[in-house]
Amino acid sequence: MANNTTLYVAGGATAATILGALIYWRKRKEIIPWTWEEVGSLKEIDLYPLKSGHRIELNRADVTELGLRQAPEDQKGLLLRDRFLVVYSDKENEFRTARTYPKMVLIDVAAHDAEHVSLDAPTMRPLYVRIPPQKPHKEVQVTLFQGEVVNGIDCGDEAALWLSRYILEKDSGLRLAYNDCSKRRELDKYQSKLMKFYKNLTNFSGGLYQDLTSVMMVNKNSVLDLNERMNNYQVTPKNFRQNLLVEGPPAYDEDKWEWVKIGNVVFRSVAECTRCIMTTIDPENGIRSSNREPLKTLEQYRASKGPSKSPVMGVHLEVRKTGRVTVGDKVYVTRKRQ
Repeated sequence: MANNTTLYVAGGATAATILGALIYWRKRKEIIPWTWEEVGSLKEIDLYPLKSGHRIELNRADVTELGLRQAPEDQKGLLLRDRFLVVYSDKENEFRTARTYPKMVLIDVAAHDAEHVSLDAPTMRPLYVRIPPQKPHKEVQVTLFQGEVVNGIDCGDEAALWLSRYILEKDSGLRLAYNDCSKRRELDKYQSKLMKFYKNLTNFSGGLYQDLTSVMMVNKNSVLDLNERMNNYQVTPKNFRQNLLVEGPPAYDEDKWEWVKIGNVVFRSVAECTRCIMTTIDPENGIRSSNREPLKTLEQYRASKGPSKSPVMGVHLEVRKTGRVTVGDKVYVTRKRQ
């Protein structure tokens, strides 16, 4: 929104509508800090084209309001976006993830040319899927967490057959949807409890098919501290499927950050990232840990104080100034007021 924004309120507007508009205006008018504290550097950048699929490790990425996107200099074909594809059931239109089907983490998505992505997985032949699907296409509404409905475009019968055979070992049951970025998510309709607790969480925080916000960040030292607390079990930051991995700050220092600046990109820290059974799946082989680690240990000392009592690792970010991030960039923050 431009800095010279003016609010116009219709004569018949309700008090709630006016209040909502004022809150929205205030949040978007907040001034980005002038002074910053250097805390570390950007260690890794990971992009997940398919929700619950395998990652693509990047040296640099463009950060849009809806999440990470491949840099044009690194990709001549279709520019892949973070979580712009999702698997959903063909009957209920409900999303499906590795929480239920762990081997989904082994599905690789890559750009094949300007109009197609390739899907690849163990025991399967690669499949080329047109993105966006050729018109006329089928528009769908995919149900995510808390009944949140997100728009998508179905990617066709070949993709549906490929996914169903790989994930379910059947000829039907699952389909693939693509998010064309044409509509923003309305978190206030589905995440009202979270938004009441996390005051900085807004509709501008949402990404494409990400669980909550468009970008998620983890501190490497927090994961190292977790490993020291576990008996005979170790994980890597990849278990937490973050977009940005920061190296340098003390463990859990990220809990205290209000704003984050990396490269020429500015983020607002809007919520802690609560964790689920997904963290127990090895990202390299798709096998779930038999002892519920690292979730079991996290539950002992990192319980959320929010509506969900799930354990916490990492922070959700809202993109407040778009731009480019590169591995090795210094990370600057401002801290929350005590």
